[in-house]
Amino acid sequence: MSVASRRAGTLMMGLFGASGSKCVWVAKPGGLLAAISPQEGGLITSQDQKMFLLTGITVAGKKCGVICDSLLVDEGNVLDVRSKGSDSRSICIGKTPKALILLMGEKGVHGGALNQKVHDMIVGMKA
Repeated sequence: MSVASRRAGTLMMGLFGASGSKCVWVAKPGGLLAAISPQEGGLITSQDQKMFLLTGITVAGKKCGVICDSLLVDEGNVLDVRSKGSDSRSICIGKTPKALILLMGEKGVHGGALNQKVHDMIVGMKA
Protein backbone atom coordinates (compact mmCIF):
# COMPACT_ATOMS: atom_id res chain seq x y z
CA MET A 1 0.00 0.00 0.00
CA SER A 2 1.41 3.41 -0.94
CA VAL A 3 2.01 6.18 1.59
CA ALA A 4 -0.69 8.29 -0.09
CA SER A 5 -3.23 5.45 0.22
CA ARG A 6 -2.51 4.95 3.90
CA ARG A 7 -2.55 8.67 4.67
CA ALA A 8 -5.84 9.20 2.84
CA GLY A 9 -7.42 7.20 5.65
CA THR A 10 -6.36 9.85 8.19
CA LEU A 11 -9.20 12.32 7.86
CA MET A 12 -11.21 14.78 9.87
CA MET A 13 -14.89 14.91 8.98
CA GLY A 14 -17.66 17.36 9.65
CA LEU A 15 -21.32 17.72 8.68
CA PHE A 16 -22.84 21.17 8.38
CA GLY A 17 -26.55 21.91 7.89
CA ALA A 18 -27.03 23.49 4.46
CA SER A 19 -30.76 24.11 4.64
CA GLY A 20 -32.87 25.46 7.45
CA SER A 21 -30.64 25.93 10.47
CA LYS A 22 -27.12 26.48 9.18
CA CYS A 23 -24.88 25.02 11.89
CA VAL A 24 -22.37 22.25 12.55
CA TRP A 25 -24.15 18.92 12.98
CA VAL A 26 -21.18 16.61 13.52
CA ALA A 27 -17.49 17.33 14.10
CA LYS A 28 -14.73 16.39 16.51
CA PRO A 29 -15.24 18.53 19.64
CA GLY A 30 -12.64 21.29 19.65
CA GLY A 31 -11.48 20.36 16.14
CA LEU A 32 -11.09 22.84 13.31
CA LEU A 33 -14.24 21.73 11.48
CA ALA A 34 -16.33 22.28 14.65
CA ALA A 35 -15.59 26.00 14.33
CA ILE A 36 -17.34 26.58 10.98
CA SER A 37 -19.62 29.60 11.27
CA PRO A 38 -23.12 29.96 9.80
CA GLN A 39 -21.76 32.80 7.63
CA GLU A 40 -19.08 30.54 6.14
CA GLY A 41 -21.65 27.83 5.43
CA GLY A 42 -23.96 30.39 3.83
CA LEU A 43 -21.18 31.68 1.58
CA ILE A 44 -20.25 28.16 0.47
CA THR A 45 -23.87 27.26 -0.37
CA SER A 46 -24.62 30.62 -2.00
CA GLN A 47 -25.57 30.66 -5.68
CA ASP A 48 -23.24 33.66 -6.23
CA GLN A 49 -19.74 32.28 -5.77
CA LYS A 50 -17.82 34.87 -7.80
CA MET A 51 -16.42 36.64 -4.75
CA PHE A 52 -14.89 33.65 -3.01
CA LEU A 53 -13.51 32.33 -6.30
CA LEU A 54 -11.58 35.58 -6.63
CA THR A 55 -10.57 36.16 -3.02
CA GLY A 56 -10.64 32.66 -1.53
CA ILE A 57 -12.78 31.56 1.37
CA THR A 58 -12.39 30.81 5.04
CA VAL A 59 -13.22 27.45 6.57
CA ALA A 60 -13.49 27.69 10.36
CA GLY A 61 -11.59 30.97 10.21
CA LYS A 62 -8.65 29.52 8.21
CA LYS A 63 -8.00 31.25 4.91
CA CYS A 64 -8.23 28.85 1.96
CA GLY A 65 -7.67 29.01 -1.77
CA VAL A 66 -10.12 27.40 -4.17
CA ILE A 67 -8.54 24.58 -6.19
CA CYS A 68 -11.56 23.21 -8.09
CA ASP A 69 -15.19 24.30 -7.88
CA SER A 70 -17.92 21.99 -9.14
CA LEU A 71 -20.21 22.54 -6.14
CA LEU A 72 -23.12 23.85 -8.19
CA VAL A 73 -22.54 21.58 -11.20
CA ASP A 74 -24.97 18.70 -11.71
CA GLU A 75 -23.33 15.41 -10.73
CA GLY A 76 -20.37 17.41 -9.35
CA ASN A 77 -21.40 18.79 -5.97
CA VAL A 78 -17.80 19.07 -4.71
CA LEU A 79 -15.53 22.01 -3.85
CA ASP A 80 -11.79 21.42 -3.34
CA VAL A 81 -9.85 23.97 -1.31
CA ARG A 82 -6.46 24.11 0.37
CA SER A 83 -5.81 25.94 3.60
CA LYS A 84 -3.05 28.52 3.53
CA GLY A 85 -0.16 28.87 5.92
CA SER A 86 2.51 26.57 7.29
CA ASP A 87 -0.04 23.84 8.11
CA SER A 88 -1.54 23.67 4.60
CA ARG A 89 -4.16 20.92 4.22
CA SER A 90 -6.57 19.80 1.54
CA ILE A 91 -10.24 20.24 2.37
CA CYS A 92 -13.02 18.81 0.24
CA ILE A 93 -16.58 20.06 0.65
CA GLY A 94 -19.48 18.07 -0.78
CA LYS A 95 -23.05 19.31 -1.05
CA THR A 96 -26.21 17.26 -0.53
CA PRO A 97 -29.70 18.81 -0.49
CA LYS A 98 -29.63 19.10 3.32
CA ALA A 99 -25.97 19.13 4.37
CA LEU A 100 -22.38 19.94 3.55
CA ILE A 101 -19.87 17.13 4.02
CA LEU A 102 -16.38 18.36 4.90
CA LEU A 103 -13.29 16.19 4.84
CA MET A 104 -9.90 17.55 5.79
CA GLY A 105 -6.79 15.47 5.21
CA GLU A 106 -3.62 15.44 7.24
CA LYS A 107 -0.77 17.60 6.01
CA GLY A 108 0.51 16.21 2.70
CA VAL A 109 -2.64 14.28 1.70
CA HIS A 110 -3.58 14.93 -1.94
CA GLY A 111 -7.01 16.50 -2.51
CA GLY A 112 -7.94 13.91 -5.15
CA ALA A 113 -8.21 11.18 -2.49
CA LEU A 114 -10.54 13.38 -0.42
CA ASN A 115 -12.60 14.32 -3.49
CA GLN A 116 -13.29 10.68 -4.31
CA LYS A 117 -14.29 9.87 -0.72
CA VAL A 118 -16.71 12.83 -0.58
CA HIS A 119 -18.17 11.96 -3.98
CA ASP A 120 -18.74 8.36 -2.81
CA MET A 121 -20.50 9.63 0.33
CA ILE A 122 -22.80 11.89 -1.71
CA VAL A 123 -23.73 9.02 -4.04
CA GLY A 124 -24.34 6.76 -1.03
CA MET A 125 -26.65 9.32 0.57
CA LYS A 126 -28.72 9.57 -2.60
CA ALA A 127 -29.19 5.78 -2.83
